[in-house]
Amino acid sequence: MIRNFEPPRDLPPEEGGRFKPATAALAGFIAGLILLLAPQGSPWSGLSFFSPVIMGRALPTGMPVSILVIWTVHLFVSVLYGLIVSLAVSHLRQPRAMIVGALAGVILYCANVAFVSLVWPEWRGNELGVLFTHAVFGLVAASAYRGLLRRRTAVVL
Repeated sequence: MIRNFEPPRDLPPEEGGRFKPATAALAGFIAGLILLLAPQGSPWSGLSFFSPVIMGRALPTGMPVSILVIWTVHLFVSVLYGLIVSLAVSHLRQPRAMIVGALAGVILYCANVAFVSLVWPEWRGNELGVLFTHAVFGLVAASAYRGLLRRRTAVVL
């Protein structure tokens, strides 16, 4: 047993639950980069880093679009989604923020499937994988946002 051992204290963010857009955009970018490496939220999916995928949704084959353009669109959507997810979790602590982030990802999926169904119905397919990707995105973005917030410094006595 260690004498005078105290478990580490959870230090709250410096500015309470104020929403920070720059931190939220960075959290969305980080989550987007992770989903570039695992396009459907799982490294065991059939899609790879070079697959034409935007937020888990594989684009139809035969589209004359550069992979760099697809990555740019994916990261832009990730930053936009990151802002929304971070706004939803800005007043929550880490464990609850992760759950709410995943739920926000599912809500974003609903908006995504409605938009894709109206504008590009041929892009629909493997919706379960896309739903999983959005939930993973929300979870990662919420965790990244809460983790990136500046913490108060601990007072050592």
